[in-house]
Amino acid sequence: MTRQEFGGLVGECEPYLWRVSLALLRSEADAGDALQDALLTAYAKRHQFRGDRASFRFWVRRILVHSAGAILRARQRVIPVAEVAPPDAWQAGDNLVWHLVSRLPRHLAQVIVLKYLFDLKQAEIAETLGIPLGTVKSRLNKGLSLLRNSMGDQEEVLSR
Repeated sequence: MTRQEFGGLVGECEPYLWRVSLALLRSEADAGDALQDALLTAYAKRHQFRGDRASFRFWVRRILVHSAGAILRARQRVIPVAEVAPPDAWQAGDNLVWHLVSRLPRHLAQVIVLKYLFDLKQAEIAETLGIPLGTVKSRLNKGLSLLRNSMGDQEEVLSR
């Protein structure tokens, strides 16, 4: 892959990658660092990429998730999602859910954010995080169970 081809592919998916990074890290500075690190890594390893234009986005997203995880581990933080502005389509009651997701353990919040904010399929989450599909399913189940327990009487909000 040439420099120009790489630049063109990055240009197409950069806004999406920025949103993923910001959702995972909550801080614009950290999100920018993770995105820059991911793009530098992807550029250095572009000769290893064997997919097409569509799979490039998923390949770089996986690198980005690993970069974001490294930043979180280095700064000993959990995935903070409470301050990321929810999409306009979300209802006002979802802010409670968003707040509760931010309080989950990082490994549970991560799969919930990728599933429900970025609408990824479970197999895509497994590929992105480099974990087995069964682990994604169990983390989603555990995370949603914790959210339901946290919501108490407001459980119907999660059933939408």
